[in-house]
Amino acid sequence: MKRKLLFFLLIVTCQLSFTQEKRKNIRGIIYNTVSNPVANSHIVNLSTNIGTISDDDGSFTIPVQSGDWIRISNIQYQTKKVRVKKGNINEGKLIIHLIPVTNVLEEAVIKKKLKGDLTSDMLKSQKDTIREKVESMLHIIKSMSHKAIMNMKIGEDERHMKKPRNAQLTTDPVAKAAGLPQATVGIPDGSSIRRKARRERLNFKERFPDKLKEMYGKKFFFNTLKIPKEKYIHFIEYCDPLGIEQLFKDEKHLEVIKILRRESISYLALIKENDK
Repeated sequence: MKRKLLFFLLIVTCQLSFTQEKRKNIRGIIYNTVSNPVANSHIVNLSTNIGTISDDDGSFTIPVQSGDWIRISNIQYQTKKVRVKKGNINEGKLIIHLIPVTNVLEEAVIKKKLKGDLTSDMLKSQKDTIREKVESMLHIIKSMSHKAIMNMKIGEDERHMKKPRNAQLTTDPVAKAAGLPQATVGIPDGSSIRRKARRERLNFKERFPDKLKEMYGKKFFFNTLKIPKEKYIHFIEYCDPLGIEQLFKDEKHLEVIKILRRESISYLALIKENDK
């Protein structure tokens, strides 16, 4: 009986040693959706229950092998599970992006005209989670290689998360004015509509370069595309004939990014040639 027990323990020990030898230390880095490192995240190899915590620069080291599942958790971000692949083992590197947790508390907006009653002086507004999802999607797209982006199918990869507007409200002037006093109900003439549309186009055109930087981030233009800061406005004007404004309005961000990436190559070559 003792011999059988010793033999069993020997086999278990050998198996554990063999398993441990197969696992190698891999270095990982955790980022958020705007490429900032995430510190104090808990990383656990679910196959071995070995865990660690990310440093101030978002880095960590943990023993893994191909096929292991890694769980990353942080109180400010959504918990994520990542499966280790052979490519990660060969590179010795694992890059992980975390998505911020949506705040379940509602924001309060104070009215301009206060009545003195705290309840009536506050308007509840829901947190804009659509923008966070779009920013997360754009961050992943911008981190991909130029070749991978150019080969992506627009229909399968772009997500339009914005709910469509009620068609009746946009086409029926009576529905638009529902609930308003009769004195305020009226159909504007064609000239006022055209003037308003012209003003909106001009205002959007003036704000468009800032909107691009706000949506895609300064790092995308100045670090990834390597556009000189003083040439940024000129570069946007250079891409304007390709219809990037309308694509941006239609929320076709993948197409916009493709155009910006492609045109940045020819633009940089052009300004280099002019500087000679």
